[in-house]
Amino acid sequence: MRMNDSSLFNDEQRKTDSRPPLGEELLPPVEQPSARFIIQLFVVPALIVIMIVSVWLAFNWLVRSTEQDPQQLIQGIEQGPNVARWQRARELADLLQDKRYPEFRQSHKAASELARMLNREVDQAQMAEEDIAFRKYLVRALGEFDVEEGTDALLKAAKTNRDPADQKVRDAAIQAIAVRVYNLSKLDPPVQLTTPELAPTLLELATDTDPVIRFQAAYALGHLGTPAAIKQLQVMVDDPDAGTRYNAAIALAHRGDVMSIDTLAEMLDMSEQAGVRNETDEGKPFKRTVIIVSAIDAAHALARQNPKANLTPIISALEQIASADKETLRKSNVSPRVVADAKVALGLLKSGK
Repeated sequence: MRMNDSSLFNDEQRKTDSRPPLGEELLPPVEQPSARFIIQLFVVPALIVIMIVSVWLAFNWLVRSTEQDPQQLIQGIEQGPNVARWQRARELADLLQDKRYPEFRQSHKAASELARMLNREVDQAQMAEEDIAFRKYLVRALGEFDVEEGTDALLKAAKTNRDPADQKVRDAAIQAIAVRVYNLSKLDPPVQLTTPELAPTLLELATDTDPVIRFQAAYALGHLGTPAAIKQLQVMVDDPDAGTRYNAAIALAHRGDVMSIDTLAEMLDMSEQAGVRNETDEGKPFKRTVIIVSAIDAAHALARQNPKANLTPIISALEQIASADKETLRKSNVSPRVVADAKVALGLLKSGK
C-alpha cells in the first residue's frame, strides 16, 4: 500500500522527535543583559571599592590631622603629666626620623631643651623601668638633631654608669652619637662635631669592661674616623668580644685598612661560631647570615679603597662557602642564600673589580 505525503511527513517528524537534542539546543536562548545584571556585576563592586578607599583616606587624614609636631611633643614631655613620659619621648624620637622635619632637626633651641631634660634626668638617677626608658628615648631623639647642641649631654649619658640598668641608656647614647656624627657628615657641606670631649670619651668607652659598650663604641669610632679613632679600631679588631672586633673590622675595611683582613676572614669562616654563641638555635642562621653579608660588603669596600691589599684569607673563606654542600651549611649555621653572594664576591674580588 502506498503511503501518502502526509504519512511520510509524520514519519520524518517522529524520527526527529525521537533523536536526542543537539548541544546548541541545550543552551538557553541568548538574551540582552538587563540593567539589574549590569549593576550587580560592575556598579556595586565599584561602589564597594570607592567606599573602602574613602574610609582609608579619611582615616589617614584623621591620623595626620591629630598628629603632634615635634615642638608640641617636646612641650608635652616637659609640661604634661609624668605618666607615660617615655611614650611621648619615643614618639618624638620616631618622628624626628621622618624626612618631613629636616629644618626642625637643625633647631638649636629644641636640641638645647632636650639636652637640659636629659641632664636633669641623668642627675636625678631614677632607676625605675619607666625612668630608664624615658632617658633612653630622650637620647635617641637628641641624636637625630643635626646641630652641636646636646652632644655634651649625650656624652654624659654614655659615661654615666651607676647601676646595671644604666647600660640601656649608655648603649642608646653611644648609638645616638654615632647617628649624629654620620648625619652631619652627609650634609652639604659636611659638618664635623667640635665638642672637645667627643673623641676622648669614645676612646675611653672603647676600653669599657662591658662588651656591649665596646661594641657600640667601635661603631661610633668608625663614623668619627679621626686618626686616633682609626688607631683604636686597629686595636679593637683583636677584642675578646666577637661583635666588637667585627664592628672594628668593618669600619677599618671601609677605609681601606688591611688590619681588617684577618677579622673579615674570621667572619666568613665556616667553622667560626663566636658571633652566634649567645643566639638561640632558631636565631643562629639569621645572625650568621648578617655577619657573612656584612663581611662580604666590607671586603668589597676594602678592595675598592685599597686595590693592592692582599685578600687571600678572605678569598679562601669565600671559596669554602661557595663550595659547601647543604649539610655542611646546616651544621655551620650558614643559610644557603649566602652561597650565591659568596660566588659573586669571589668573581669580583678575583677580577680586581
